[in-house]
Amino acid sequence: MTTVNERQEKLAAEQAYKEHIHHTKINSAAVTDHILANIHTLHVKLHQYHWYVKGKNFYALHNVFENLYNENEAWFDKIAERLLASGFKPASTTTEFQEFTTISEDSSGKYYTADEMVLQIVEDFRSNREFTIRAIRLAQEEGNDALGDSLISYKAYLDVNIWQLQAFINKDALEDDDYIDND
Repeated sequence: MTTVNERQEKLAAEQAYKEHIHHTKINSAAVTDHILANIHTLHVKLHQYHWYVKGKNFYALHNVFENLYNENEAWFDKIAERLLASGFKPASTTTEFQEFTTISEDSSGKYYTADEMVLQIVEDFRSNREFTIRAIRLAQEEGNDALGDSLISYKAYLDVNIWQLQAFINKDALEDDDYIDND
């Protein structure tokens, strides 16, 4: 059994390492912490939209948001476990997720129209796709093929959902996309 001091020392060493990586040479694990934090925030946001969506598309979107938060949760676990299997320690607390997330949430989101909710999720998926592309490239540079492959699969998931959600609001998949992967 570990003592409180031993646990605190391990945590301090981990935090010092993460701080060093974020301020020197960023690696795939550090970027993936942002992806996990965004997925965590999306979990809450998708539930909010699932509960509060209104209008003629209620039934369809209520189910879509439920499917998305269930799939989102599966990716959360899969990506975190891939980091662990690669020898990294992913963010794992709400405090860390709040520090690393780039996705915002707002209590007033419950009053968005259905289309506004869909548009917000598209933007959030696009934001996480940008981090995913960066993490894929870093994982490939690091020779971490397993993490890279997992993130490529996650990017494909994001791309399909962006396309489908864009179609729901009568837009093309890449319409209004500020970031297009040109590689």
